[in-house]
Amino acid sequence: MNRKRRNDPEGFKGKRGVRCPYCGSAVVLRSAEGIYHDNAKGIKLYVCTKYPACDAYVRVLEGTNTPAGSLANGDLRALRIEAHRCFDQIHRLGLMSRRDAYTWLAGVVAAPMAHAHIGQLGEYGCMQVIEESRKFIENNRARIRINSDYGAPKQRIPGGGRYAAEHRAAAAGGG
Repeated sequence: MNRKRRNDPEGFKGKRGVRCPYCGSAVVLRSAEGIYHDNAKGIKLYVCTKYPACDAYVRVLEGTNTPAGSLANGDLRALRIEAHRCFDQIHRLGLMSRRDAYTWLAGVVAAPMAHAHIGQLGEYGCMQVIEESRKFIENNRARIRINSDYGAPKQRIPGGGRYAAEHRAAAAGGG
């Protein structure tokens, strides 16, 4: 007997009846309409069937049915956004190439490169990325100053207000 599987998306291959990790309900692929404020791009999501009572969902990679990470509720999505914001500063400030930054991330989360994605992390992993990214940026603040003095793109960095104030004072002849 050869049954056709329903709801067996690419990213969840081999897992029948994908369930929400928060409430145990089924997960379905649907449009992001009504969840994203603007869905002009036709984004799709895997969403808990109990949405909005259970707000767990994950978007799919463009042009596929492959999830971009694991299902996350609002708190975890907020942590992932903050983790990405902190992590992205490392390569945007020129402290590492993007590829080297992802190699560094793999070490931080103790995962092979193929699995070093913030979208796969839970709360603890996100907090580790946030903490380690901030430490790395702080420990390399002198390199950021040098880069910005030589025309590298100036970006807002966590705690950057103090340096910006010192730089303005020095430029005005006050320091």
